[in-house]
Amino acid sequence: MKEVISCSRRTDIPAFHYDWLQDCLKNKYVMVKNPYNGSSYMVDLNPENVHSICLWSKSFKNVIKDPGYLSLYDLFFQFTITGYSKALEPNVVDTHEAVKQMEKLANKYSTQQINWRFDPVIFSSIGETQNLTGDLKEARLKVFERLCRDISSFGVSRCTISFLSPYKKAEQRLKNADIDYSLPSQKEQIEFTSQLVEIANKYGVEIYTCSSPLIENVPGVKKGRCIDGAFLESLFGKRASHAKDPGQRKECGCTKSKDIGAYRAQFCGHGCLYCYAR
Repeated sequence: MKEVISCSRRTDIPAFHYDWLQDCLKNKYVMVKNPYNGSSYMVDLNPENVHSICLWSKSFKNVIKDPGYLSLYDLFFQFTITGYSKALEPNVVDTHEAVKQMEKLANKYSTQQINWRFDPVIFSSIGETQNLTGDLKEARLKVFERLCRDISSFGVSRCTISFLSPYKKAEQRLKNADIDYSLPSQKEQIEFTSQLVEIANKYGVEIYTCSSPLIENVPGVKKGRCIDGAFLESLFGKRASHAKDPGQRKECGCTKSKDIGAYRAQFCGHGCLYCYAR
């Protein structure tokens, strides 16, 4: 059975460490440091031994420009597009440009190889790109509908959602930046998710969860596995592990993979205030 490579939950490698990634693929291996105990181990990147590579990013500009050694692998793209303001996402690519990038990926690869992440959901007046005096939830719904309309127009139909998790360091970062935001109650999360589903249905988009058991039973929502061995098998026709990844949260549905990124050693330049990995 071949390994699925995650690149990466820990930082944005396609956007900020692309040359490093190409060198690793050229060498057909990478040394990875365990983020918990500091020990290092080797991950085999020989194309013959890799099932597929899951690339996580908010900008795939480098991949589009020159896939390089990535052309030797089957690829799956986790593309985060949220439409937040620069107050929340200081250095993230413009939303219109991000959508254009996704369209180019869809044309170059396939729509089935792309998952759009509208994640995390945050209710904040400063976090929206337009000045608001009204309902913050309504503002997020409008952004979601615009993105659904644009992204579905070129055939991408998978969307992962989750609500902001109250990690202490992220909360402190938001507080220090004077960012107003509210954490919705369980009832509000369920109601808002139902509204997202209603919009998504209009555009043929399916909603998946990410470590969010509360909203998994909302009609029209599917339990998500951001890395899903069974789905990757259906795409690429090779065996991949269906076992739950023991290195992820209890609520996480992801199957086993090898993550090759690093939290501290590989700086992420997006500067998102809500990020759990900073």
